[in-house]
Order: sequence, then structure tokens, then C-alpha cells
Amino acid sequence: MRSPAFYPLSLILIVLVVALVPLSIPWRALGGGLLLSLWLAGLAGIGRRAAGYLPGHALLFLGLGLVGAEAALYAWLALLPLSLGLELARKKGRRYLGAALYGILWLDIFACLHQLVAVGRGLTGSSLWAWSAGIGAIGLGFVALGIARIAGSPGKLHEPGPGTG
Repeated sequence: MRSPAFYPLSLILIVLVVALVPLSIPWRALGGGLLLSLWLAGLAGIGRRAAGYLPGHALLFLGLGLVGAEAALYAWLALLPLSLGLELARKKGRRYLGAALYGILWLDIFACLHQLVAVGRGLTGSSLWAWSAGIGAIGLGFVALGIARIAGSPGKLHEPGPGTG
């Protein structure tokens, strides 16, 4: 159960982020609309877990806008529908669909974080290569472990049944 203050405070955060992000009006409207739709899904009970990620999604949108990583904003657009889709797949018990959505979602998050730091710091040359390799290794390891956790390891799929020895 979320705190009663979560939804009003997250709505204030959405309004602040949309007001402060230095992007064009269409980007602000699109980002604010997606954040508001996730907020409404959480309020309606469809996506309560996904709505919990709303502050992180909003601050990532603000950060990408502040550093001017417009290419990463296109990747950010997929985060909210993927978050909601992952929750719905988990509710329906669609383990493999959930694992695929988890992988896409987290690779997208790591790509956005990569661009946030790379563009924000103006990384070039060997520092960009080092940052890319580091975030790539951490991201791939994180995603692989998460997919294995969601989908189950192959050893668990082939365990003998009861009475087979």
C-alpha cells in the first residue's frame, strides 16, 4: 500500500518537471502526457507497481531535457508503456513475455542513463569508450540476472516430478 501522499506529490512532480524541462512545447506535452497516463493508471489500480517508478521516470525525463540529449528522449518515450506492460504481464502470469519486456525496459533505461552522463559531461574519445564499456557491462549483467530470475533457470524447468526418483 502506498502512502496517501504519494499520488498528490507525484502529480506535483509531474507538473514541476514539465514546467522546468527546457524542451519545446510538443516534447513537454508528450512527456507530460505519458507521465500523467502512468499516474492515472496507478490511481485506477491498473498499474500500481509501475506508478511507483513515476518519480524516477520523471526525473530521467528532466535530466535528459536539461543536458539536451534529444536522441535519448526518443528512447525515454518507450519507458512508460514498457513499465506498464511489464506489470500487466506479471499480473497475467506471462513469465516469458515479462522477461522479454524486462530486458527491453532495463536496456532502454541503461541507454538513457548512458546518454544522460555522456552528453551531460561531454564525454569524447577514450573517456566515452570507457564509460560505454562500463555501463554496457553493468547493464548486460543486470539484465541477464533479472531475466534469469523472471523466466527461471533451465535447471528448474527439468527437475524430476514427484515419484520419479
